[in-house]
Amino acid sequence: MTRAEPTRQARGERRRQAILHAALGLISKGGIEAVSHRSVAKEAGVPLASTTYYFKSLDDLLEGALRLFVDEEAGRLSTLAESLEGQELPAHEIARLFRAELEPDVAQFELYVEAARRPRLREVARRSIELYATVAAAALRAAGVPEPAIEPRAFVALFDGYGLHRVAGWDDQGLEDALMALWAAATRAIGTRYGEQLT
Repeated sequence: MTRAEPTRQARGERRRQAILHAALGLISKGGIEAVSHRSVAKEAGVPLASTTYYFKSLDDLLEGALRLFVDEEAGRLSTLAESLEGQELPAHEIARLFRAELEPDVAQFELYVEAARRPRLREVARRSIELYATVAAAALRAAGVPEPAIEPRAFVALFDGYGLHRVAGWDDQGLEDALMALWAAATRAIGTRYGEQLT
């Protein structure tokens, strides 16, 4: 391998990542339908031939972009989960934290829908849900609800539902009330004092 090879490889990987980020940006703004080799090349500022060189089919490009979304979320959500460990927080504080940190992205919901149509994406979608469930489990522990008193994915479903409403144009004024009710149900199930504290 010549000394120029690592430089070419690094340049190629940067271009590939630029293409994937451009595709992901288009998905977030306009959905899956906004993605084509031509639209991605324009968004990334690269020649059209570059997109077809790195991604032979549109399916490969879409899958790569959605995998990138989950990979980037993994780092962010792991940091959030770690910040919750060892904390003691009331439900309303966790609700505020989640509203600030878990801003919905259309790409997340596009991933779920496309996973129903494209079996290759189902593993990626499952990984995404598991990542959010890890954060929810850490939040439950911070609120004093030990596992497995309630399935953390119940909170993921709650946030996904509110997130979907928000990207559709609804506000999230009811999010804290819904969280409080779910927390109260969880704590009643294990007979702790938190049910009284949340009323």
